[in-house]
Amino acid sequence: MLDKQSTNATSAKIRAMYADMFTIDNYRELMSKKSVPDAAEYLSRHPGFRDAFRETDPNTIHRGYLEELIGRENFETYIRVIKFQGLDKQPFYSFLLRKNEVMTILSAINKINSSLEVTALPELPGYLIKHLGSRVLDIAAAETYSELLQILKGTQYYKVLSKVPLREDGKADFTECELRLRNNYYAGLLEQAEKGFDKSSAEELKSLILKEIDCRNIVNAYRMKAYFGYSADEIKRRSLKFSGIGKRTMDRIYESEDGEQMLELINKTAYGKNSPDTDNIEVKINSVKIRRLRSVLTNSTSAAASVYAFVQLCDIEAANIIRIIEGIRYGVEPAVIESQLVTL
Repeated sequence: MLDKQSTNATSAKIRAMYADMFTIDNYRELMSKKSVPDAAEYLSRHPGFRDAFRETDPNTIHRGYLEELIGRENFETYIRVIKFQGLDKQPFYSFLLRKNEVMTILSAINKINSSLEVTALPELPGYLIKHLGSRVLDIAAAETYSELLQILKGTQYYKVLSKVPLREDGKADFTECELRLRNNYYAGLLEQAEKGFDKSSAEELKSLILKEIDCRNIVNAYRMKAYFGYSADEIKRRSLKFSGIGKRTMDRIYESEDGEQMLELINKTAYGKNSPDTDNIEVKINSVKIRRLRSVLTNSTSAAASVYAFVQLCDIEAANIIRIIEGIRYGVEPAVIESQLVTL
């Protein structure tokens, strides 16, 4: 176990990188661009993405490749950070690798269920294949659920997915697979946080993880209730089993009569107080989340908490940038785009 003193350099390194992340002024400058190549040229001059665009001509770039460049840069930054002081040797710090493994498996299941004569492989970036290993190629190429299970034998994912009942057509329910895989993923993170760090770091890390889960559950619950009218039991069945604000509070939210009542209850929790006055539930909840993440980077001495918070901030930044580029591509007014961004 690496102590806090030995990993202070990692926290300092992350704070330095955090200083180069997009501000609201950067987002507005990007939104002022009139074309995707103009946006790419702006990104190529920004400290956070300069290296990613070093061998790319912004004038010929298309939206899909630009999105891949941003994703690759964030992933490679994560790899550099965890290798900086040998943190990659501790199980917890492979959290993003495991998350991508889960996403690859889910992509394969989705393709199997869609009955398309293609594999998930074309959607799998090369930089992930390099780090996830050769098995991921077999996963992406699986043509049936049974074949996928055979490939996963000997892994934790086999134990999780082999318990999913098959339909008459031999396929598995995607929602059930996703829920089981995500619950397994977060259970592993919480266990590693508990066992791999000193008490204060473990508590801070577990709090971050549970808040991430709460945000996911609240956003999904609101969508299910407001847009599809799901019952409380259906929402509970489709939600992750962990919670930072407690099962009783989450159950009250799930049991709301409609989206309006659910929003009122959400506003009484830590995720609703001081949140933006908006009907966009993702912006509302994640704007509170980002405030907490930035506080961790500013104040925490825990390398684990800093790395975990930083990766989430990178994800939010990437989503904002991609949303802006999509808006530019379709001629959306900057004010409309800005209302959809997650910022302080």
